[in-house]
Amino acid sequence: MPAPTAAQLEGLASAALNARALQGQDAPGLAKALAETCAQALSLFLGQAQVLPGIPAALDPISGSGSTAGPGSLLPPPGGGPGAELLEGLALAALQSQGLRGANAADLAKVIAGSIAQGIMLFTAQVQVAPGIAVAGFVSASPGRLM
Repeated sequence: MPAPTAAQLEGLASAALNARALQGQDAPGLAKALAETCAQALSLFLGQAQVLPGIPAALDPISGSGSTAGPGSLLPPPGGGPGAELLEGLALAALQSQGLRGANAADLAKVIAGSIAQGIMLFTAQVQVAPGIAVAGFVSASPGRLM
C-alpha cells in the first residue's frame, strides 16, 4: 500500500487546525505544508521500514517450510524510518513553499518534524507484525500483516 499523498492529507490537516481554532490568512498554507511534510515522512517511512530479526517460527527441519509462530517487532528510527533531523529540512521547505517565512519558521519546522518523528517512533514501538508469515526454504515467503 502506498503512502497517502499530500492532497489526501490536506483536508485532515485543515480540519485539525480548525478544531484548535488556528485560523487566519496563513492557515490554508500551513495545512498544505503540514500535509506535504506528513506525506513525505510517511513515504520515507514506508521505504525504510524493516522488521527486526528473531521472529519465532515453526518449521519442518528437512524442508525448512512452515510459518512464523509469534509476533515480530519493527525497527525504530533512524534505521527503520526518518528521524526529526531529516524531517526538519522537509518541513522548512514545505513552509517556505507556502510563503510561510519569518524569524520563527525554522522553529515551527522543528516542532512539525519532531511531532511527526515522535509519531513514527511510537508507531514502530507499539505495532507488531502478526504471526502466520509463510516460510519456505528457511526464509519468509509471503508478506506479513501489521497488528
